[in-house]
Amino acid sequence: MYSSIATVCLSGSLEEKIDAIAHAGFEGLELFENDLTAFPGTPQEAGALIRDRGLKLVTLQPFRDFEGLQGRARAKAFDRAERKFDLMEELGTDLLMACSTVHPEALPGLSRAADDFFELGERAAKRNLRVAFEALAWGRHIHDYRDSWEVVRRAAHPHVGLVLDTFHIFSRQTELGTIGRIPGDRIFLVQTADAPRLSMDHLSWSRHYRCFPGQGELDIDNFMTMLKETRYDGPLSHEIFNDVFRMGHSEQTARDGLRSYHLLRSMQGDSDIPAPQPIESVAFLEIAVEPDDLAALRDMLTALGMACVGRHHTLSVERWAAGDVNLVLNSETSFTGRVPGRDATAVTAIGLRVGNAYEAFKRADKLGYDIVEPEDVGASHRMSALRNIDGSLSYIIDDSQLSRTWDREFTLDAQPVPRGALVDIDHISVALSYHDYLSLMLQYRAIFQLETTPSFDVTDPRGLIQSQVLQNHNGRFRLAFNASASPDTTSNRFVRQYGGSGIHHVALRTTSMRETSAALHEAGTPLLPIPGNYYRDLAARFDLPAQTHRWMQDHHILFDRDDEGDFHQLYTQPGRQAFFFELVQRDGYQGLGAPNAFVRVTAQQRLEAEIEATAPRTPSDDTKENPA
Repeated sequence: MYSSIATVCLSGSLEEKIDAIAHAGFEGLELFENDLTAFPGTPQEAGALIRDRGLKLVTLQPFRDFEGLQGRARAKAFDRAERKFDLMEELGTDLLMACSTVHPEALPGLSRAADDFFELGERAAKRNLRVAFEALAWGRHIHDYRDSWEVVRRAAHPHVGLVLDTFHIFSRQTELGTIGRIPGDRIFLVQTADAPRLSMDHLSWSRHYRCFPGQGELDIDNFMTMLKETRYDGPLSHEIFNDVFRMGHSEQTARDGLRSYHLLRSMQGDSDIPAPQPIESVAFLEIAVEPDDLAALRDMLTALGMACVGRHHTLSVERWAAGDVNLVLNSETSFTGRVPGRDATAVTAIGLRVGNAYEAFKRADKLGYDIVEPEDVGASHRMSALRNIDGSLSYIIDDSQLSRTWDREFTLDAQPVPRGALVDIDHISVALSYHDYLSLMLQYRAIFQLETTPSFDVTDPRGLIQSQVLQNHNGRFRLAFNASASPDTTSNRFVRQYGGSGIHHVALRTTSMRETSAALHEAGTPLLPIPGNYYRDLAARFDLPAQTHRWMQDHHILFDRDDEGDFHQLYTQPGRQAFFFELVQRDGYQGLGAPNAFVRVTAQQRLEAEIEATAPRTPSDDTKENPA
């Protein structure tokens, strides 16, 4: 098989799309006819442009509303086909993709459709062209790949073959077993798309929510296993209709598409790509600290029970730890600006502990991800990393590398790690633009062995935030993705305020919320105020002791319960930092407190508005509101 992508996946003009596809490293492309229609040159020039970029023009598509017609309408359908054949010859492609009809006058019948495609195959053969037939999920009579295959089988023409499209198959929840019995040489094209699982009509779902395999929730792995049985060896092509892709950067989309292609090939088990590595836990977070913020951050970490357990032997870098929590505070001026566009105190790197770092990096390299070596960033440690979409780093390490780093790099004022209520990093949340959301989702799911939870919406006062969680097998690693189409939701305000996507929320797990909250209260740590009405509702929903209820309200603690146990959580105020801390205590509870998310984001919006209202005004502010 070879890599291909449809031009409809990308934003921009046809020329820009072709350039992005070529630069990403694809071997072929499907030309969506709308892109050709808007192209100012001739079809011959479009075809030459594609070939000059080293690409194969896989197919012209789509050819609509062909089969099942009678009389004059049938004759006109064949006339349209002949015109498409003329166009294909000018472009320099031999394959026309035809999708099942939605024409209101089309008649049912697989034999009728087979007769139509046999005649179309005869006409195509005279020009040495081919036709591939696809079952649309919303086709009038044919919407199941088993029926489209039966049409191709009955037509029995060497110039007529089948299209398999993962979206149309999965959106209809069609069984996959038949695929393995289809001869590979009768499949002319395989189109791939993933998608979130949604309850809506097939057409709307298809036109707006498709995404690359690895970014959605469909069982693409099983499809690729069945496809291997056919011995198909043609183009494996993405066909994605997605509003985000149409608005996003074509280069980023194309790069993600090629990585997704490599992920698909790895699913068939015959590639040289190593198996995905499970993430065991978060080994550390590295925080670029603005000098003016360092004292306050130290005070907060001290209140949490953490301590500075070592200083870097040459740099202004400190290791703060408690239990299995490790935070690296880096106040080096050169390091603070490492994430482009971000000059606030922010999380700039994450350490991911895996069983075999070498295998994880080998897989990442085979999938086309950028690997950053220590010398690339002038680091004295020996840890390699991935460059994330926001410019931050993900170090992939195993236990031996981590021990060497602490022992060799943080030799000054070394102290034992405190063992108290604070035990580990429970989860991390990232705020992302929608395009970055899909890119980072693909990165983590492609490289690592992680499970996805169903996506859900968080109600923000300014819109909806889509959230989805990736986690490992035992829940010791959880990463929450948050993106929103509304410009003023909490997540998008972070993206805008701090120069792009990134970690905005670090949850630390404590075994004693009473002890931790008391320490924060005693230290005067600013906590996110939770309105009293929340606690009235809490009293109505849960049978909590009055003393416990008062304690939670006094310390701004939120609560939830599931079938596995109880969950307590509280939030710090971010202050001048680009992130905030959450403290959680989970007693068997499996989630992240999703029922409380709307309370948290509303409280954060209100707090931010209050801070802005009381902030000193400058002459520039007045100028903005009252321009001359």
